[in-house]
Amino acid sequence: MAYENLEEFESELSTEELVGKEKEKILDALRIIYIGQEKEDTIGIPHGDVDTIYENEASRLLEKEMIYTVPHTGVWDFGYRCTERGNLVGGEIVKKLIEDSGDELKKFLDKYPSKLLTYWFQYAFEHTDSGHWSSRVPMYSFKHIVTEVFDAVDIFDLAERVRKGLISLDVAVKTFDGNVTVLAPEFGEFFQQYLVDIGGGVDQYGIYQTLIDFADRRGFSTRDELMERLDKYGYTEDELEELINETADLGITSQYLRARISDEDEELEDEEVDEEIKKLKEEIIGERSISFSEDRPFRIFDRDGYEAYMKEVFLEPFKEELLATS
Repeated sequence: MAYENLEEFESELSTEELVGKEKEKILDALRIIYIGQEKEDTIGIPHGDVDTIYENEASRLLEKEMIYTVPHTGVWDFGYRCTERGNLVGGEIVKKLIEDSGDELKKFLDKYPSKLLTYWFQYAFEHTDSGHWSSRVPMYSFKHIVTEVFDAVDIFDLAERVRKGLISLDVAVKTFDGNVTVLAPEFGEFFQQYLVDIGGGVDQYGIYQTLIDFADRRGFSTRDELMERLDKYGYTEDELEELINETADLGITSQYLRARISDEDEELEDEEVDEEIKKLKEEIIGERSISFSEDRPFRIFDRDGYEAYMKEVFLEPFKEELLATS
């Protein structure tokens, strides 16, 4: 039988000899599979994330052609995906849930800072081709950003409370051994009303990460590459020079060098080079074991001190912005 909507599917279930809360469990299994599909052209939600509690219900949904299985040769033997009718009914289940518990969802979300919720939603998740929101993509992983970059336990704890709360409110599921959280498409639409302007905080994070990547030579190492990346966040060379000269006063870095470093410097006579600039260039280059000069505008003497200073300048204000309650 083709079910045109949730009401018809529930009516069909009501005619069967279901015991206790079997009907609710079948609908719940469909909701979880519908949300946990995550994106198109995948196995959907691994069978292990469903069968531990809903194996019988999944079998019933297979019989009713509400879901189907996708074989897999990796960790899981197969996954579950919704058929067209399963998607139709699954979407209606979530819509009805949001409609019935809208006040409870609002009360829950109102407990958390709006900017934190906005940042979590926009940067912790990928909006997939099926309309779901998935935390799978590493570059958008809120856990990675907070624990590896911000080192802010209070922010991470709040984000975890939101995640677990939405799972308990049935608008999200955890899948792939609990490593991925998926939000229902319908909840994503509902959540849009809570998004606010988070100002320049994300740019501050971008500046911080760029300066750390430059220090560790992660993918780029020259002056032009540094300024090209900083320019994306509206950060000027004048601002960078002022910042680096502050760290130089603390012995963390050398002074900032505006003049470029090139191989041609080695060919110039001493009297043709300003002594202070020459000394600073030598300080930045250091004792080289290579024959060419790399054009870097400053040198870092204290790597840990450098990171700590950049956190204080760029990340602490962003953290305070995320946690602000108004």
